Amino acid sequence: MNIDSYLAPHADALRLRAKRTEMIATNIANSDTPGYKARDLAFGDTLADARNASSLPALAMATSSHQHLRASRLGPGARVMFRQPEQASLDGNTVEKHLEQARFAENSVRYQASLQFAKRRVDSLIRSLRGE
Repeated sequence: MNIDSYLAPHADALRLRAKRTEMIATNIANSDTPGYKARDLAFGDTLADARNASSLPALAMATSSHQHLRASRLGPGARVMFRQPEQASLDGNTVEKHLEQARFAENSVRYQASLQFAKRRVDSLIRSLRGE
């Protein structure tokens, strides 16, 4: 096993969580823009695609919502979805600010967890190299 394959799952998760943070922040910033369609990253599918692309075994993950519609791709393997709002807006905006803020907070916590997992992997490698 090489270092890249040892760290790849956590590196992929961090990269995708950072991209999802950007998308959610953009949704929040456009919560008052008429006609703006809220977007999100299909995190589970995208991470599975990234793991398949790097020849690692795929993790069984589900998308974050059954209401997502497939829309476009964002880079290699990253799927962008448009959200269907729970309550329709008269101006066509699909951002529900309170839900986006909750998603942002949850994603931030998960990003920190992924960062801790990656740090533990690196610490483990360092201890192995030192012979501890």
